[in-house]
Amino acid sequence: MVLAGGCVETPRLWLSSELPNPNDWVGRGLTDHALDWIVGTFDKDTGASRGPASAARAEFPGYGCIEQGGLPPALQAFSMSFSGSGIRCQYDLGRGKRGAWDGSSGRLAGSELKEVMGRGIDRLLSLLVITADDVEARNRVRLPPLYPRDEHGAPARVELDGSRRSPATVRRRDYLANRAAEILRAAGAKKVYRIDWAPLILHTQSSMRMGADPATSVLDERCEARGVKRLFVADNSALANSLGGPNPTLTTQALATRTAETIFSTYFGGDPWVRTEAPVPSTDPRISAAL
Repeated sequence: MVLAGGCVETPRLWLSSELPNPNDWVGRGLTDHALDWIVGTFDKDTGASRGPASAARAEFPGYGCIEQGGLPPALQAFSMSFSGSGIRCQYDLGRGKRGAWDGSSGRLAGSELKEVMGRGIDRLLSLLVITADDVEARNRVRLPPLYPRDEHGAPARVELDGSRRSPATVRRRDYLANRAAEILRAAGAKKVYRIDWAPLILHTQSSMRMGADPATSVLDERCEARGVKRLFVADNSALANSLGGPNPTLTTQALATRTAETIFSTYFGGDPWVRTEAPVPSTDPRISAAL
C-alpha cells in the first residue's frame, strides 16, 4: 500500500488510523524552506511581468538558493506586506534585521508601499530566498484532542514556529538575503528592501521523514514504514530534509518512481530494469487503422 496525501494529510491519516508511532516522529520535522523576499526598485524596465515567472536561479551549496520571481500586482503587494519583523523602518529603531538592504527588514505599508507599487511591477525585481532549513522536531502536524471531528475524522493542526528556527537556519537565510541584496545593487537597483517573510506553508516536506536512524525517522531508506510492513509513503513528507534549498517537486517525483521500483522488485519478484517484450500487434483491422 502507498500513502501519498501530502505533508499534512499523510500524517493526519496515519494518526487518525492509530497506526504505530513508537518514536513520536509521525508528523514531526515539517520544513518550509524559511522563505524570504528581497525586492529592488529600478528606474529602468526590468521585464518582471513578462516571460517565465521564475527565469533564473543561483545555487549556494550549504545555504540554499536564490530565485528570480515575477509576480502580478496583487501578489507583488502581498509579498511585500507579509513579514515577521513588523513594519519596515528606514531608521534603526531596534527592530528588524540590518544588512545590505536599505533600512531595517520588515513589511512595506502605507505611503511607502503605495510609492513602490506606484512604480509598476516592471520597475521592480524580486528575488526569492529559499533556505536549506534544518529539520526541527517541534515543527509538526498533529491531531489536537479538542478540535471537533467530522465525517473524515479529526482535522490536522499545523504547528510551524518560524520565530524559533535553528541558529544554522537563521545564518543561512541571512547569508542568502545579503547575497540577494548585493545582486540587486549590482543590477542597478535604486533601493533594496528585505521583507523578512513570516512562516508560510509552502515547499513543505519531511513530516514523515525517511532516514537511517530509527530514532528520528518514520520510514526506512526505501520509504517503507518502520512500524507497518508493506506500507510506503511517496510524497514530499518522505523527504529526509529540505534538500539544500531546491523546490521539492522533481525530487519527490524521482523518489516516488524509486519507491514503485522498490515495491515491484521486493514484493513482486520483478526487475524494474528489465524491459518487457513489445506487445504483439493486433490482427483486428479496426485497431490497426486506429494505431
